[in-house]
Amino acid sequence: MTRWLVLALSLLGLALAQDWRLYESRSHTEAGPGPWRYTLSPKTKEAQELWRRLSEQYRDHLRAGYRVDLGGWRVYFRGGVLWLAPHCPKADNPACFTFGALPVEKARQDRFLLELGALLEEGLGRVRATGGSLTLSRLFRVEVARGASPPYRAAPSGWRP
Repeated sequence: MTRWLVLALSLLGLALAQDWRLYESRSHTEAGPGPWRYTLSPKTKEAQELWRRLSEQYRDHLRAGYRVDLGGWRVYFRGGVLWLAPHCPKADNPACFTFGALPVEKARQDRFLLELGALLEEGLGRVRATGGSLTLSRLFRVEVARGASPPYRAAPSGWRP
């Protein structure tokens, strides 16, 4: 019985393991607090490797003039400028994502991207409320004025177009 309980708890731990984390930071100077900075990045070594390979494909898509769908948001170049705009109203649907051609089972990539989409939505909600910046590591950085509405002008983060 004890072995079954240990097995069940370890499987539950794997099911609850998160691949992404959203960092929140703010600098303070004599003039007062600076703007909020939010950073979305992979948490585990496996997630970091998966994101490295996936983000490389996303950057190639963007360089070629294609869009990258990240759940409720879409990243694309228009007029030589990188933009982040609302995309899919059902952001919790795997069909709202650009999938990579990776040697990873589809269910794993679905979970990875769905978690990314949820935290991206949370981060953008925070940055819209407070103003500041949101960085999705290895892909883009967006500065948002408090209460600004999309689309948002973005800049590549960790790569050149």
